[in-house]
Amino acid sequence: MSQYQQTTLSPALLTKALLRAVEQLGLADPLPSMLGAGPEEVAQLQSGTRELDPQRREWQAALEVVGLFRTSIEVLGSVERAKQWLGTANDVLGGRPIDLLKSAEAERVHRYLKSVRKHELRMPPPSRREH
Repeated sequence: MSQYQQTTLSPALLTKALLRAVEQLGLADPLPSMLGAGPEEVAQLQSGTRELDPQRREWQAALEVVGLFRTSIEVLGSVERAKQWLGTANDVLGGRPIDLLKSAEAERVHRYLKSVRKHELRMPPPSRREH
């Protein structure tokens, strides 16, 4: 369950938070599969012609994406490091988090970040780039 409760967020606010998180983390491509929505529905959200519906599965999925954004920034310290982490292979997860978010394995990424935040797991050190 997300730290946000349905009654504390308006559809407009959650839609805005979702789109901001997606933009900053570079998650536009996997967004339809993450929300369980079609590309046309996602395009309507992005264009502002539609807001998230609290009665649909997309609402909980959007809460998870916003939670992923907040937790990854908290754990990694910056948007840039969170974005890098999403695109880097993770031995514990068995793949790149961004790929897992596009699949039925998305919940593993959420659980992993929550465990790191609670200090149950350690985040692997950032990879060093050679110059």
